[in-house]
Amino acid sequence: MKDAILTLLWILALLLLLPVCILLLRDRILRSSRKRSVEEIQAQSQAYRERLLHPQQAEVEAELGLLPERLIRMYSDRELISSENFAICPPGKDPKKFRDWIDNFLPLDLESQKYTCDLELLSKAKGFCFATDGCGNFYWVPVSDRRQPDSPVFFACHDPWGNTKVAENLEEFLSWPRITSGKK
Repeated sequence: MKDAILTLLWILALLLLLPVCILLLRDRILRSSRKRSVEEIQAQSQAYRERLLHPQQAEVEAELGLLPERLIRMYSDRELISSENFAICPPGKDPKKFRDWIDNFLPLDLESQKYTCDLELLSKAKGFCFATDGCGNFYWVPVSDRRQPDSPVFFACHDPWGNTKVAENLEEFLSWPRITSGKK
C-alpha cells in the first residue's frame, strides 16, 4: 500500500510539477531575452517622435482616402501632437463625468494604423485613427474621396464594443479645455 501511494505521488509530481517548472523556466529565459537596454528604449522613443513630427500624408491618402484639411493642419502643430496624458472635456459638461482621455497622438503614417482597430467593422466607413486613450481605444476621423475642410470625431472602443461620435468636428474637439488633474 505504501508503495502504491508513493507511486501515485511520483506520477502526480511528474504530471503537475514538471510542466509547471518547465513553463516557469521558459518564461524566465524569454523574459531575460526581451529586456531592452536604456539605449534601445531611447532609440525607439526617438524614432516614434520622428515619425510623429514628419507626417506621411501622401502615403496615408494613397492607401485610405483623402484626409480632412483640419487633421492635416493638426499635424503641423508640433506642440499639440507631442502632447501626452491629458483629459479633455466638452465645454459646459461636468469634467468628473464627461471627460475623455488622450494618452498620445499617433503618427500620420500607415505604420501607426497597423496597431489600431478595424474601423470598417465598427462603422462601415474608412477612417484614420489620430489618437489613443492608451487602453486600446482610438479617436478617429473619416476619410473620403473628396477633401473635406473638417470632419466629425469618433471614439472606437473595444470594451464595450462600439463607436461613438464625440464631436461634430475636429476643430471643436481640439478646442475643448484640458483637464490636468489625474487620469481617467
